[in-house]
Amino acid sequence: IVVKLLKVINMTVKEILEKAIDTYGKQGQVDVAIEEMSELTQALLHERRDREHNIAEELADVEIMCKQLEMIFDCEPEVKFFVNKKLNRLKERLE
Repeated sequence: IVVKLLKVINMTVKEILEKAIDTYGKQGQVDVAIEEMSELTQALLHERRDREHNIAEELADVEIMCKQLEMIFDCEPEVKFFVNKKLNRLKERLE
């Protein structure tokens, strides 16, 4: 569904994220990222306490903001490196 919506508006994900950064500014988007991570934290605590939550929605928001943070701080290759490094370390610990 998301892919179809993006095709309808003729913008790639990267273009949308770049436009958000340009429109709201780097610091504004960093602040939004912090807010979204806080909302995910709250949703996780609600789930733990058997209360209504929206974890999937908050995860989506955080994922979008993490992509913007990679763009803002120009660190996508480093993030990929550390993700692979940490996944390999986890794999080794599980074996």
